[in-house]
Amino acid sequence: MVSTGVARVLFCGLFACACEPSEETTVDATSPDAAAAPDMPAGPMLPEGCDAFLEPGEDDQTALQTLLIEALENDTVCLSAGTFRLNLETSLTVDGVTVRGAGRELTTLDFSTQDAGANGMLIRGNGVTVEHLTVKNTPGDGLRADDVDGISFLDVAVIWEADESLENGAYGLYPVNSANVLIDGCLVKGARDAGIYVGQSHNIIVRNSEASGNVAGIEIENSTDAEVYENYAHDNAGGLLVFNLPELPVLDGARANVHHNRVLNNNGLNFGAAGTTVAAVPPGTGILIIASDDNEVHHNTITGHDSGALIVLSYITDLLGEYDDARFNAFPTGNWVHDNTFADNGAMAMGVLEVLPIPMPLPDLIWDGCLENETDAMDPLRRNCFSGNIDADFANIRFCDNLEDQVTDISTVECTHVPLMPIVL
Repeated sequence: MVSTGVARVLFCGLFACACEPSEETTVDATSPDAAAAPDMPAGPMLPEGCDAFLEPGEDDQTALQTLLIEALENDTVCLSAGTFRLNLETSLTVDGVTVRGAGRELTTLDFSTQDAGANGMLIRGNGVTVEHLTVKNTPGDGLRADDVDGISFLDVAVIWEADESLENGAYGLYPVNSANVLIDGCLVKGARDAGIYVGQSHNIIVRNSEASGNVAGIEIENSTDAEVYENYAHDNAGGLLVFNLPELPVLDGARANVHHNRVLNNNGLNFGAAGTTVAAVPPGTGILIIASDDNEVHHNTITGHDSGALIVLSYITDLLGEYDDARFNAFPTGNWVHDNTFADNGAMAMGVLEVLPIPMPLPDLIWDGCLENETDAMDPLRRNCFSGNIDADFANIRFCDNLEDQVTDISTVECTHVPLMPIVL
């Protein structure tokens, strides 16, 4: 006996469809009819490596959401070249699913007519990958992953076509409350807050990516154990931010290893929404650390910034607003800034730096000098260290001492810490 069954396949062309399995048929190999039995096709051929396939059609919203609902764990949902026009937030809750476009320049999810939902795509499945596509013009965040273990954005672009508009979404790539985050080979342009943002998460890699035309290019916020390297942040208001902020469920962000990035010409307009922390970032800022501990910032190229090339600040309420959070420690400690390259920075202070009595041109390295207690200055584990930044000038502006007796001798802060280890996902 030879048993042949018609395989179940899912193929979506102009419309979403699900093909039910046919009843299994049995043919006796010795019967006269056996030789005449034709080889029956299993159904429309799926592209290699795909469990489901979709082309643009008359109702892309229903078709795509149906595929994401019906996907099985570890399925690969493939999207053809072309533009999918979506008017609602799409969601994905199944673990292990890969959403794969035909290429970042070929497959576009266009949310220009979206009229409901806070995100372009909301991901709540663990181990999800989104790759090889572009998301355009979401009114909210582009791709958000919330409370997941394992999320990868690979060769993805999120773009708002309107320049410097408050109508643009806040975040392009937005993993939050998550673990084991990988952002690799991505592009974000036009976010009214941060282009590439990782918040309240741990075990993070952001690499080989580009951020331009955002308020903040790349931001690591209230997160631990991040490695941010070989990225290109340019023409934002602020290039690369490492923040620890109050009044959030997860505090004590620490240990961001920021290295071998190109942070260039971040002199764009700060068009952030009034009242947000990012709206206080001075235009012309390269790298800014606020209230975050034990970070290592090294071997970056930081050039062409009108204001501060690299700034280490406490959470200063005079600049950033009051907060009510007894758990929060406002002082950055244990940071090590070393072996970075600086050029053509500080020619024209903007934002809050414009009104502070700091000599012009602004130095490449600025520390506010604020300490939780005086022993921090002598504790080798809690000192903020600056070393090996060749030809960089420095200022401890002593903000918490009324900006008096500012210190420009970098030898007062020359020290080292133990290098951070690479992140392994």
